Amino acid sequence: MKMRMWDQFASMCLAVVTCTIGCAFTGGMPPRQRGEHLVLKAEGAGRPVVAVLGANGRTGSMIVEEMADEMKDGTRTPTLVLRWCCALINYKAFLDAKVLKALARSPAKPRALTRSGKWKGSEGSKVNREDVEVGQADVTDSGSLALALAGVSAVVFAAAYSRGKTEPKDVDNGGLVKCAKVVLEKGIERLVVVSSASVTRPYAPVGVLLNTIGSGVLSEKLKGEEKVKELFENAESTYTIVRPGGLTMDPPVGFAELQFNQGDTYVGNVPRADVAAVCAVAATDPLNSGANKTFEMFKARTREPLLPWYRGKTRYVVGNIRDCSAMLARLRPDKEVYDVPGMLPISLADFALGWARK
Repeated sequence: MKMRMWDQFASMCLAVVTCTIGCAFTGGMPPRQRGEHLVLKAEGAGRPVVAVLGANGRTGSMIVEEMADEMKDGTRTPTLVLRWCCALINYKAFLDAKVLKALARSPAKPRALTRSGKWKGSEGSKVNREDVEVGQADVTDSGSLALALAGVSAVVFAAAYSRGKTEPKDVDNGGLVKCAKVVLEKGIERLVVVSSASVTRPYAPVGVLLNTIGSGVLSEKLKGEEKVKELFENAESTYTIVRPGGLTMDPPVGFAELQFNQGDTYVGNVPRADVAAVCAVAATDPLNSGANKTFEMFKARTREPLLPWYRGKTRYVVGNIRDCSAMLARLRPDKEVYDVPGMLPISLADFALGWARK
């Protein structure tokens, strides 16, 4: 009898703590304000579907594979997450196969969408092909996107131009904008965008290099980002913009070894697999903790300032947390990120003598 009473007391305590933490992470906002608008129902007796465009890429394929693995072993299956459906848009560029693998471990069934309509998966993949739907889509074609994204509740856009085949202005900018418009037209709840660190710092060494060898790719990515934020202003749909540092094929290090930052002041290396995992969480997190937030991500031990005078000049770094949803929750909405350093090591504020401050 005493044991039963203690069990009930422990359950009550756990419920109170869980509720308190949930309110702290969401700021007490109702679910609808966090982007949980509609719950997509699975067709028939099956699971909801996550559409992944560009699924033949390295990061894209991994998202599909991880989703398929998760569906098979039944781990990490919160009720709300089970109901989410998302789409990843991706070509054979920066992020591709691994994003698919990360989504494959979430409790939604992946739909691998490629320009050819065929999906090969990553090298050595053991995913059961019956667990993956395959289709065709092209991010430069609005009609193609409209057909491919029908019925989904989230989209992960990890598309990038392919050297010699497409241009950054058509994919990283124009393709993203087309996708965003389809998301809004169809009332899709979330858009997760994979961009790049240093997009707002074209004068930093990394920015100069990538824009030079990449046909102005960072500049086009930034234009796409800005248009997305403009389109989503006051919309019920939400966006999350992920800006990874230098991508590697190293094994994943896990969330506890990662850092998120806002303000585009730091850069570092990050495994594609970790970027894929973050995208999957952002697309399926029941709290939608990444709603209307933009952030950079990298391995904590590789962090370096984009410019020497950026070192230590940020209060937006989040890290040393094992739960990705909790990391996303600690980030600030884009409208609250403003006090970041500029191009020069000094600013007009440095010359203020106090008369302007009250």
